Amino acid sequence: MKRNVWKEYIIKSNLFIFVLVAFLSGARNEKNTRLSQQIFDRMKKNFPKFNDSLTTASILLGNVYGSSGELEKASNIRIQLNKSGAKKKIGLAWTETNGELFVSLQI
Repeated sequence: MKRNVWKEYIIKSNLFIFVLVAFLSGARNEKNTRLSQQIFDRMKKNFPKFNDSLTTASILLGNVYGSSGELEKASNIRIQLNKSGAKKKIGLAWTETNGELFVSLQI
């Protein structure tokens, strides 16, 4: 049986899920609901055990629908998150501009 090492790496790599979250964020910035949903579906299919990243992705997807005026879809995502008990983790964002470091709390 021929092994697909690249596919195995992609599925097991938590680095790849961060790339997908970045793509999802970019699709959100463009208010592209179709692409956002496709990225989210791929994440959910390939990385079902990455609950924290899927929670983040769900929030981003809900924001895409909300900003595009699809409030019912956005609301349904929030309801599903609440029912599942999923919580967004608090984190820090670091940005360096012209040698000056800015740190912000992400809630």
